[in-house]
Formats: sequence, structure tokens, C-alpha cells
Amino acid sequence: MGERGSVLLLNADPGLADSVGRSLGSESRDSPEVEVETHVASPGGVDERRLAEADVTVVVDAAGLDRVRSVDRTGSVVAFVDDPTGRVATDPLVDAVAGTPEALSETLSWLIARGERSAVRSEPTRTPSRVEQLNAGMTELAAVRSVDEAYRAAIAVAEQVFPEYQSVVAVRDGEWVEPVVASSGTPVDDCNRVRVGTGVAGTAVQTGNVSIAPNPNAESRFDTLLTVPVGDDVVFQLAATDGDGEFDDADRRLAELLASHLEETLDRLSVAETLRAERDRLLALFTNVPDPAVAYDYVDGEPVVRQVNDAFESTFGYEAEAVLGESIDDYIVPADAGTEAEELNEQLRRGENVRREVTRITADGPRHFILHVIPIRLDAANAAGYAIYTDVTDRREREETLRRQNERLDEFASIVSHDLRNPLSVAEGYVDLARETGDADHLDRAADAIDRMDELVGDLLSLAREGRSVGETEAVSLADAAREAWSSVDTGSATLTVERDETLEANRTRLRELLENVFRNSVEHGSTSSRANPDDGVERGRDSPDDPLSVRVGSMTAGGAGETAGFYVEDDGSGLPDDADRVFESGFTTDESGTGLGLAISERIAEAHGWTAHALAGENGGARFEFHTD
Repeated sequence: MGERGSVLLLNADPGLADSVGRSLGSESRDSPEVEVETHVASPGGVDERRLAEADVTVVVDAAGLDRVRSVDRTGSVVAFVDDPTGRVATDPLVDAVAGTPEALSETLSWLIARGERSAVRSEPTRTPSRVEQLNAGMTELAAVRSVDEAYRAAIAVAEQVFPEYQSVVAVRDGEWVEPVVASSGTPVDDCNRVRVGTGVAGTAVQTGNVSIAPNPNAESRFDTLLTVPVGDDVVFQLAATDGDGEFDDADRRLAELLASHLEETLDRLSVAETLRAERDRLLALFTNVPDPAVAYDYVDGEPVVRQVNDAFESTFGYEAEAVLGESIDDYIVPADAGTEAEELNEQLRRGENVRREVTRITADGPRHFILHVIPIRLDAANAAGYAIYTDVTDRREREETLRRQNERLDEFASIVSHDLRNPLSVAEGYVDLARETGDADHLDRAADAIDRMDELVGDLLSLAREGRSVGETEAVSLADAAREAWSSVDTGSATLTVERDETLEANRTRLRELLENVFRNSVEHGSTSSRANPDDGVERGRDSPDDPLSVRVGSMTAGGAGETAGFYVEDDGSGLPDDADRVFESGFTTDESGTGLGLAISERIAEAHGWTAHALAGENGGARFEFHTD
């Protein structure tokens, strides 16, 4: 019986262990003098003695690797993983990587058989073949992380497979082919560069052909060169002296195989670099885009935050750490928009792009956004994507302002085309009659029509002006403003009573104009009504319909604290019309001689202050107008 070796598989599938055991059996190998035992154990269940004495340990995951790292040992470590670039495969503790059971068996056979790092404790009886050495060396290429490492790894493999030759890797740089790495016995500085298309290396780069040719450099100590192109811009060369003998077909095949592995490695690195650069560009775009952006994953049907940019933090007021791993809907979707959010999520899961105007809760309160959500894969079930929020609140406000302005223009056009045309026609008619008859009384009636036009024009100008902001405000006494406004209106025998004074933050001139229009409405409409009976005055608070109209002004309070909520103007006249909800519409009036603009102007002034106007029935059957300031 020969020497004994052992292979320990941590967390390995029992079927894999059986396969490895059969392939390492003495009847399956060229060196039956060495008997190999295989054992399977879990990382937590294996004792340290067995782990330390194993000649080769096979790990399949990070748990197994961490267990190997925890003990002092001298055996080799093989990673059996699908990804040769993953954390386990590239760990410095790992000596070789295999991705298939066949590759694992071959690697284990070579580790057991090789001399300089033998997995058994006696000298192997067989030197590994050059193909075995080349295959084992491929694990080194699979683990490299840079182009320079790939070149050095290729030379290291060549030194094992072609120990009698010198090797060099040269790379195209513009119009030149420059040597970059050479065997340990050949300094790179001793290797000459050549132009593309000249010399052996330059011709290989240009033509892409493999060649075995004499060295054109008469001063070189190497007589023959085996040159293999690697892709479009790299060349691998083996150099032999007369004493080394001629290159044969086996040398050529092995060199081409090594070159193909190097090319695959360089392609992998190129793809990885491209993906890394693309990732960095996307990250820079994601980070620096001025709009709030969220990268999300779907977990149990919820869009869970994977990453947010700086604009998101400043707009919505949440630090990244607060929302990472949380459902974004729980933080920024208003309580009444849950159904909308569910519909959006369903669209995204189906792989649909979403572009919709939404309202979201920000650090400054609700704001309007154009939400553009891009799933990772279109037209397919999705688990991830990106959401970008473009704030359109200011645009929405401008659109609303424009809409109101257009409505006001429509009002003006209606009034100008209708209300002004009537008195103008009347004035023209009476002027014509005065000319025809010479009766000056017709001119008086024409003057009345012109006065009516003048009143309409004045109200129109006032209505246009009330669409703007109020300008500067100050503390204004409600009582003083009411008395000033009352004195400016032809109130006849009507009386004014200020029941409770209050100080308002208002524009004095505009507040006075508001009150003037309300007072004028009460005086002009408070004594007559199309729906009032002759004796209605007694029931509505006046002893007789002929009694003077009474108008009361006072402040309103809200809550138990007695805080000011606004003010009111109430009369004891004939009350509101049946369609009272229209009294603030411009042009609405129940009096043929009225303009229908007075209350509309008052409402506009209130809105410019941020107040709201309401028309109600008064306590004594008259009309009550409330202006809420809170």
C-alpha cells in the first residue's frame, strides 16, 4: 500500500462527493500508489484535527471558506463555485477554482500529483502533463482583476507549461507593438518593440495569423519565435534557442490554447470594465440629477428603497438611512392617494413605463410632481427600477393663475358685448330723437344712459384690478374702515351699526372698497325683492317695509379662545334671492339697472387677501355676508 491522501468537502452535495471519490479512486488514476480518501462535512460540524490534516479542502461557499481560515493548516484549498470572479473564488486563501464536477476532479488529481505543492506527504510518482498544468493554470487567469495581472498570469502559466522556452506578451500602442511582460529570465527592456505590420509580432497583429518563424533580429540570442495573436491588439510569443529544439505541433496547440484563455480573460475584463464604467456613469447621473430620484426593488409587492439621491433628501426631508429598506409609499404618498399608488405599482410590475402627475408629501408640505418611473425591464415582470420626481408645483400655480385670468377676460368680454351695448344703444336712440324733435328732455335720458355706461366702466376697471395681489398690508380697524366706506356710499336713510371692532391685517384702500360694494348691495337690494310680500318687513325685523334699512358690521370669533375668525356685514332687508349661490358671480343681478359686479369685486378683494366670502341668510331675514380670515 502506498501513501495516503485526503480530500475534505465542506457543505458539498453528497452526489458531488461520490463523483469525486470515484474519480480519485486508485483504479481511475495514473498513480495508484497514492490512496485518496474523501470526506464530506459541514463547516460547523467538522473538527479541527480533520480540517488541519486534510491535504485538499473543497469549499462551496463563504461559510466553508471562513471555517478553513479559522485553523492553522498546510493543505490546498479549491473553490467549487459557478462564478470564478466571486468573493469565494478570488479569496487569497483559495489555490484553485473549478466550476464543474469534471473540472474539480481534474484539479484535485493535479494537486495530488504535482510536486512543488503536493497534496500528499510523499513525492508524486508522475509529473503532471502539460495539458494538466495548463488547465490548472487557467484558475489563475480566472481570478485576475486587471489587464496587467492577466498578462503576468499568462506568463506564469507559460513558465510552467513551456519551462524550456522564454515567453513575452506584447501590446499594440498606436503604430507600435510594445512588450509589456516577459519571463523571469528575460527583462522586458531587452525585448524590442516593432511597428505594426513589420517584424514577426507586428505582422501577427496586422494579419491575425499564428506563425513559427526565424527571429529577424540577428542580434537576439533567440533563433525561433512561436507567435500567437490574442484578439486584435495583443501578441503572445515563445522564444527558443538552437539548444531548445524546434517548436512542434504540440507546442503550437498549447500556445494557441493559452492565448485563447488569455483572450477570454481580457474580454471578461473588458466587459467588466465597461459595466463598471456604465455603472459609474449611471451612479453619477443618478446622484447629480437635479430632480429627486429613487432606486427601488419590489419586495412583497412594495417598492422598497434601494438608494436615493441628494435632491430626494433635500426635497422630501428624509436622510437616506431613514428610508433605505423601507417602502417609499409609506413616506411620501398622501393618505388619500393609496389607491393611485397601488395602480402605479401594478403598472410597474407589468413592465410598463409610467409618467403621471401626482401629489407627494415633501418637507414643505404637499407639492405636485411629474412622476416618471422606469422599470429595469420593459414589457416583463419586474422587481426593480428607478423613479424620478419633477416638481411642477410652480407651473401648476401659473396655469391656475392663467386660467383665472382667462375666465376674467371672458367675463369682461361678456359684459362689454352685452351690458355696455344696451346703454350705448339707448343713448344713441335718445340723441337721434333729440335731433329729430328738438326736445332736450331726450338728451337728459341719453345722459342717464351715459352715466350707466360710466358706472359699468368703473366697475369693470375695479374688477380687473382686484385680480392682482393686495400689495402692502397694515393693521386696520374694522370700525374705521366700515365708517369710511359707509360715508362714500349713497345710503339714503339706512343706518350703520358697528357691533364689535377688530383689527385686521389688510390693505386699507382695498378693504374699504370691499365694504363699499357690500353696503351698496344692501342699500340697493335690501328694500325690494321679487319674492317679498308687502308686509314682509315686520316678519324680517323691521316694523314696516318703509322703515329705514339697518346694516350691522362686526367681527367673528372661533373656538373657545375667542380668536378672530373674520368679520360680517348683515342687513335686515329683503334677503337673498332664490339662487343665492350665484350672488358672487360677475354680472349676476336681480335688478335690471344693476351691473352685477359689486359683490364679485368684494369677493375678489377677499381672495386677494387670502380670505373667503360667504352669503347667508341673516338672523332677521335679511342678507348676511361673512368674510373668513383664518
